[in-house]
Formats: sequence, C-alpha cells, structure tokens
Amino acid sequence: KDGKLAFVISQKVSKMDIFMVNPDNNGFSHPSRLKTVDISAQDKPGFTPFEKTSPDGAEIWLSHKLADSVSAISTADPFNVLGTIHMGNLARPNHLEFVENAKGKTVYVSLARVDDSGPGNVASSQIAIIDRSVAPQTRKVVKTFFTRGREAHGLWTNPAGNILYVSHEQDELPGTPNAGQTVCTAFDVSDPLNPSFIAQIPLGSLILPSGELRNKKSINLVYVRPGFRGQTA
Repeated sequence: KDGKLAFVISQKVSKMDIFMVNPDNNGFSHPSRLKTVDISAQDKPGFTPFEKTSPDGAEIWLSHKLADSVSAISTADPFNVLGTIHMGNLARPNHLEFVENAKGKTVYVSLARVDDSGPGNVASSQIAIIDRSVAPQTRKVVKTFFTRGREAHGLWTNPAGNILYVSHEQDELPGTPNAGQTVCTAFDVSDPLNPSFIAQIPLGSLILPSGELRNKKSINLVYVRPGFRGQTA
C-alpha cells in the first residue's frame, strides 16, 4: 500500500517475485528482488494471469486460471499464502475485484467458462462471490451470479463502490438482443452479497475508411474521473 513493493506474477512458472521498488528523487525505480514465493502448490500449471491488492493493502490476491482457483497472500514478510479457494471444474477464473461497504466485504471473481443456463436460457458466464469478512482459512465461494455476457473478463467498480462493470471476451450469440456485439454489463452492488442487474451495454463498432469493424472482444475496464488520480495512473 505504501508503494515500496512490487509483486510480479507469471504465466509460465509457478512463482511470484517480490521486488523493492527503490524510487529515486525523480520518481524512477531501481528495483531489487526481495524474495521469490513458490506457489506451485496453488498453481501447478504455472499460469497466474491476474493479481490485485486488497483495499487495506494487507493481502494480494492471485487468479490461477488453469488451476481453477484463486489465492490470497500476505503482503508482509514472509509473504505467507493465507488461503486458496477452488472455483469449480473448468471455471477458468480471470480477474478479481474487491467489493465492500457497510453491508459486506467480498471478492468478486470473473469466470471465463460459459454456461448454457443463463437468464432467458442465453449462454452466459458467471461471477463467484467470496466472503472476505471471515477468517482467511474459512473463506469460500458463497454465491455465483450470471454476468449476462460470454467469457467474463475485466471487472471494475465505480469510485462509490456501488456499481460493478463487467467486460466480456466473446460476442453475443445470434438471436439475442445484442447479437454479434461484445458487451459490458453493469450491476448494482450496494449489497455486495446480493448484486442486481442494471444493464447490458453493446460496445458498438469502429467506423473505418474501409468499413465498419465490430468490437468483438473486450478485455478490461478503467474507471476515469477527470482531475482525479486513478488506480492505474
């Protein structure tokens, strides 16, 4: 949380490197490796594509896509693994987002798997909800909900923490309201344990000199507030 450490994950090996950032007076970093954490017990295939620190900075959460699980690791030396949670067979977890307020303290995990039993019998991915208010060793998936899009990927909450946006990697199927379009969906997460659907937003097309190009894939989202420093800035 103080910006002194950098956590580097891998999509090739089951390890996480931790670096001291060592910024100079001009803001340039001079990193030095502090420690390498073996996560082979959590991610045997060696494919961890996403990480995010908790709002309090005490934990860093990792998604192990091919292992169908997510892990929480302490950001304090010796960087112990606090727990690993299985998402289900072929769930293929992508991104994580922390959704918490007075009504709950949760982690949302987007699942790439597409299930046929979505709302209106339309194929849809799901998001797993993990209750983070309990002790690390007792955390588990307490609920899932359909994202109303295919192959859920990026997750982002608005600054107030009451609206969740979900991006999707696949376009919508023929015969659906936004057929052929990739979509972003929005949910009211004022109660983190009971999200409610707001809207499915088609991302349209790019008009190029050569013709119209459909937006067929969306990966991530960034919430931008002019004049305010963002998490990715």
